[in-house]
Amino acid sequence: MTLDGRLVDRVRRSAHLGAALLNSTIHRPASPVKLNWCLTYWCQYRCKTCNIWQRKPTDELTTDEVVAFIRENPHITWADLTGGEIFLRPDIDEILNAVVTGWRRLALLHFPTNGFLTDRIVASVERIAGRGPLMTVVTVSLDGDEATNDEVRGIKGGFKRQIETFKALRRIPGITAVLGMTLSAYNLGKFAETFEACARECPGLTIDDLHLNVAQFSSHYYGNSGSSGMRPDARALRQELDEYRRRRGRSRSAAQLLENTYLGYLDEYLQTERTPMPCHALRSSCFIDPWGVVYPCITYSHPVGRLRDTEMRLGPIWEAAGTRQTQAEIWDGQCPQCWTACEAYQSILGNVLAGRRGSRPVNLLKSPGASPSSEGAR
Repeated sequence: MTLDGRLVDRVRRSAHLGAALLNSTIHRPASPVKLNWCLTYWCQYRCKTCNIWQRKPTDELTTDEVVAFIRENPHITWADLTGGEIFLRPDIDEILNAVVTGWRRLALLHFPTNGFLTDRIVASVERIAGRGPLMTVVTVSLDGDEATNDEVRGIKGGFKRQIETFKALRRIPGITAVLGMTLSAYNLGKFAETFEACARECPGLTIDDLHLNVAQFSSHYYGNSGSSGMRPDARALRQELDEYRRRRGRSRSAAQLLENTYLGYLDEYLQTERTPMPCHALRSSCFIDPWGVVYPCITYSHPVGRLRDTEMRLGPIWEAAGTRQTQAEIWDGQCPQCWTACEAYQSILGNVLAGRRGSRPVNLLKSPGASPSSEGAR
């Protein structure tokens, strides 16, 4: 593709995403804006916060079924491919190629990795770099400095591999590589030393290169709904997140503004344990597991259909009366209350464009719960 052709393609994809998000503020779209798709539950790590690794899954979607899904559902504009560890699928290169060539409207592609198979991961990412989406983001997960990370994730030498993978990915043109740390009872209070440990290994690392999330519970995804020991103290967790937000400072780009808004509402969620705005699960997004079972999100264990029953077409499931009813219930807050990155970003964008946040407008200029040092006095 010529430079001019690539520019036109980028503008076109950006327009499709913007139109899809705007459409979701007016009424429920005919297809999801964002797809959260788990490609496999196989994982070689043994993380304390997640029980996916304990599964020995069989009969996951085949290569042909995955490619058929991409072909039959061409209007995806935002995709998050997750696992398990997606690079344990022997067909991952074929899948990624199908994604970047088949989804012609795709503007944002994201996938996390545990970073252990450095050579395989880097080679696969190099093959798709600069192709397809406006932006391709790869998150390398970690849970602390070397000692803490390897203890929480259950594999000796994991930290070194994860850092090696991150450093290699950030050198690939067309790829945005970030580190992702999930806060739990096992690493609470370790954010600062984790960042310092990563910065020693990665010259030029900035606070924006390390993203913080909070451990979540899910019976159908993480399989950890009974793991109460991983829940951190909410007060201490808010203090940790407040320090992170203070270091991030004021937003200097649209991406930083969105991230800071997500963090601000996360603080509110930790205080109230209520989703801070109407959730866009089954309105702008859905979650699909490795067998093609469709759920509202990673948290709500309420299946609404199976792709193998619809010849891999999402439309019949998305438009079904039961799915619409479930979406309406979620919109009214009749679901497990959560605030995860998987659903938060499209919910923020959908609600702010509509000027909606329950009974109050969403405020992107002053994130709720912000510390005085970063966003002005409360």
